[in-house]
Amino acid sequence: MRKPRIQLDTATALSFVGQTALVETAWDAEPDSFWQCVQIIGVMLPAPDMQGAPCFLGVELSSSTRNPNEFYFDDICSIRAMRHRDRHGSGNVLDRMTLTHSEGSRAALPARRNSSTVPANGSTGAAHP
Repeated sequence: MRKPRIQLDTATALSFVGQTALVETAWDAEPDSFWQCVQIIGVMLPAPDMQGAPCFLGVELSSSTRNPNEFYFDDICSIRAMRHRDRHGSGNVLDRMTLTHSEGSRAALPARRNSSTVPANGSTGAAHP
């Protein structure tokens, strides 16, 4: 079954430019979705008489070549802007940018809190100095 894709308006798409984002993509030929951490460096928005689909231009942080790739809106199931974590903050690393339809993945990180393995602040206790 095809996972629902996001619908981005111009203002929301432009707000991701210059941001580091966690992007969930899926293709019809693949059974599972794929997560990538991407530096969004540009956006191609739909225009009349435009050939091709709207997309982000981004560089995967795991890429050794640092060459930009296209991330087509039609393939994106979820996108989350990353924000910096400070030592005295709540410990949340991801911040979901609210979209107008917000019917996306709704996945929570971590999956269970206040258990014996994951405390309420989400820390696994495996920090390395």
